Amino acid sequence: MRIHALQAKQPTPPQPGITANSITIGSLGPLTGENAETGSAVKAVLTAYFDDLNQRGGVYGRRIVLRFDESGGNSAATLKSAKRLAAAPVFAMVAPFVPDAEQKLAAVAHASKIPLVGLLALSVPSDPVNREVFYLLPGFQQLEQELVRFAAAQEKAAMEKTAVVVADSKLQTDVAAAMQATWKELSVEKPQEVVFSAAKGAEIISDLHEQGIERVFFIGDGEQLGPWIQAADKAEWAPRFFVLGPLLDESILGAPARFQGKIFAAYPQLQPEMGAVDEFDYFLSSHNLASDHRLVQISAYCAAKILVEALARAGKNVTREKLIQTLEQMRDFRTGLLPGITFGANRRVGSFKAEIVCVDLASHSFQAECSKTAKPE
Repeated sequence: MRIHALQAKQPTPPQPGITANSITIGSLGPLTGENAETGSAVKAVLTAYFDDLNQRGGVYGRRIVLRFDESGGNSAATLKSAKRLAAAPVFAMVAPFVPDAEQKLAAVAHASKIPLVGLLALSVPSDPVNREVFYLLPGFQQLEQELVRFAAAQEKAAMEKTAVVVADSKLQTDVAAAMQATWKELSVEKPQEVVFSAAKGAEIISDLHEQGIERVFFIGDGEQLGPWIQAADKAEWAPRFFVLGPLLDESILGAPARFQGKIFAAYPQLQPEMGAVDEFDYFLSSHNLASDHRLVQISAYCAAKILVEALARAGKNVTREKLIQTLEQMRDFRTGLLPGITFGANRRVGSFKAEIVCVDLASHSFQAECSKTAKPE
């Protein structure tokens, strides 16, 4: 009994990145190159959020010190930066934005046992393959699954006249297993897959048209989708298209009129509560921040909010392991801007909710529902 009592009084061992007065939190993002604006927006939001928090006293009297490092111009440079950040050391990471290097960063977090909250990624594994990494919103895999379910529910009929058109093989690798699981879930036979080729585009479209294909799941981005739709229009073929919203740009709003009400896009769902949007806009304006990268800014802001909440719940003697366990116990936490965030021992995606919108060519906007015909210009 005496031994147990002495053990109970042992102080918490020193934690990397924590002192009596501070907690060092790390993040990464491109500050030069084609993604520099987005990376700079993430850095600015995190800096402003923690500055506000520190003015209010921090967490249990400790200031949050943000260490934001340049991720580099390629995945090898990002890996080097991530390892350097881990060795700094930092106690945890929040909202890193590292395009095409997410898996490498996740591997560093896992190897270093560093909790990572809100990795800004478009490809998000549904299964918790890495217990250190927590995502906020659904990625391509979950969005494709929701598109399949939406199409099946909308048609209320067999899905035989369906094809999957692959314009991006890497993206297909990411989403194939998720789509297959959903076909199986719905007891639907896996549709035929067609590899898109610009050289054979007209031939492929003619073949699908002759087969009577009525639904197309397009695996690619907006630049790849645009020419495909134009070619389909030329062939007077207008199937319903199901696409990933985060990969689209506004050019899709200029699609031919015959596609009115026939293009559906899936996005991560946002559920702003009353007053939360005004509060966020005030946060941006008070720190002289533009809102050009709004979804990424919201994600970074909410990731910081979730991390701070978990630090508070974990207590003053927080450890990395205690922080992970505290995050796992988070249920329906409201950031004000996102759906309720829930993690668990077997769940690392805070919200799986998706929003399916229709490309309304009549109003040149994305809508919950579209009219069946586009109004003439």
